[in-house]
Amino acid sequence: MKRFFTRLAVVAAAGAIAVVLPASSASAINRVGCNEMGYLTLHNSGGSLCFANAGTTSVAVYGVDQIWTGNNKVTFEYVPTLGAPTASFTAEKWAYGSITGAPIHKITKIRIW
Repeated sequence: MKRFFTRLAVVAAAGAIAVVLPASSASAINRVGCNEMGYLTLHNSGGSLCFANAGTTSVAVYGVDQIWTGNNKVTFEYVPTLGAPTASFTAEKWAYGSITGAPIHKITKIRIW
């Protein structure tokens, strides 16, 4: 019986660690409400999308015509026009850009430093 409780305790401890570890992992980029000037903001005809926290994420944001980096250094991977190869650029903190001419066809990846 003692052996049973020892094994049960080991299994319970392992399960507790498995539940705790993912919650304590490093912060990653995520979507947030656009209620602060410090967030990365992408604007298209549908409105604005905002992102916060350091990390990298794949996205599919179409028709971006304005970008505000807020308090973030940001690298974007994007397709400038339909059928064009993927390109990338990095923008420093507090940068604002309005895309002249046609908007960016699609942003495919965002990295906040």
